[in-house]
Amino acid sequence: MREMKDSGVEWLGEVPSRWKLHRAKRLFKLTNDRGNDDLTLLAATQKHGMWPQDRLEGVVRVKDDTDLSRFRTVHRNDFVISLRSFQGGFERSDFEGVCSPAYQTFRSIKPIDYQFYKYLFKSPSFIDHMNSLTLGIREGKTIKFEDFAAQVLPMPPLDEQRRIAEYLDDKCAEIDRAVSTAEQSIEEYRAYQNDVVKRAIVYGTCNAFKVKESGVPAIGKMNANWGLVMVKRLAVFLNGDRSDSYPSGDDIQEAGIPFITSGDLNGRYLPDVFSKYISQDKYDSLKGVKLRRGDVVFCLRGSVGKCSLNRTENCGTVASSLTVARPICCAPEWLSYALTCSSTTNQAMATAIGATSANLAANVLARAFVPLPPLSEQRLIADYLDEKCTQIDADIAAKQAIITDLKAYKQSLIYETVTGKREV
Repeated sequence: MREMKDSGVEWLGEVPSRWKLHRAKRLFKLTNDRGNDDLTLLAATQKHGMWPQDRLEGVVRVKDDTDLSRFRTVHRNDFVISLRSFQGGFERSDFEGVCSPAYQTFRSIKPIDYQFYKYLFKSPSFIDHMNSLTLGIREGKTIKFEDFAAQVLPMPPLDEQRRIAEYLDDKCAEIDRAVSTAEQSIEEYRAYQNDVVKRAIVYGTCNAFKVKESGVPAIGKMNANWGLVMVKRLAVFLNGDRSDSYPSGDDIQEAGIPFITSGDLNGRYLPDVFSKYISQDKYDSLKGVKLRRGDVVFCLRGSVGKCSLNRTENCGTVASSLTVARPICCAPEWLSYALTCSSTTNQAMATAIGATSANLAANVLARAFVPLPPLSEQRLIADYLDEKCTQIDADIAAKQAIITDLKAYKQSLIYETVTGKREV
């Protein structure tokens, strides 16, 4: 056991006695250079660090005529404080390029192992400490270099920095592979669950049945004994209030009448506790849908296809991203599966305006076709899918628990190693 000393810094705790402690301003300097011989535009990412923007998807692009020579210079091994610094956005760059003037760049003024400090800046204790500097000022305040420069950082001997960085590279890569394997298993479970639901909705639960062509590409063949109907023949679709009376932030409270959002649709049934509520007076003023037992709440935008059955609430309304399917001549339990089935949502997405975007309209979903079994068989299908999906959901939850444990272990490993509590 090597000798330790109190760093005098709460987030660091004890560090090895031979390690030095310096304020960041003695290790790094702020840079304000503009332009670069290489004008590759870099964006800050938590996964890759500073990364060429043209390799990223889903980021806001700068205009083609933007003068990148006015952007901040980023050299290889520079660090960047991004706008999301309070979420851990101290990013290292492996590239030459430029970045947004809104970012701050700094580089070392002493010999260091850059990978060691990359890990230090990603340790949860450092992130929490930097985040604490913004509390009581304003939410989301960007950390300035001056804030960072005043903080005490550990400085192990250079050879030990390198040894720690190499150790963490190996261990983190091993953990990341395990996480990736578990995530792949989850995707396979979800694909299997989708197949189970589609097979039951299209064919039923019996192994012996005759099939016929449905005439709908998304459905393909279907049970020959069933009819084919549009969803609008089975349920009426009702939206929430979309007028000026729509609940605003000031209307949301911690208790009252449920105001259901997509975040509440995380299971087969609506939860017992919701993320948002409104007052009785506000609820009474709304003209949109008022929930009843047996309603199926369906997500139209964002997480399209998320769907939950209302078994308990006899009041409540929904956000504009949701719609409510109220069964008129079918089993609610079966309808919830039929609506979330890929053969149904794929039809709706294919006919929606801008089919590549994750948005639907209730009237488009209502025009999708579904195979229609007798009512008694609908209930059998729902019971069968409840049993199958419950087991698959449990398998998915077990994998997600493994991922959570692995990520927590990785964070703990990084902290213990970069602060010297784990010797390598």
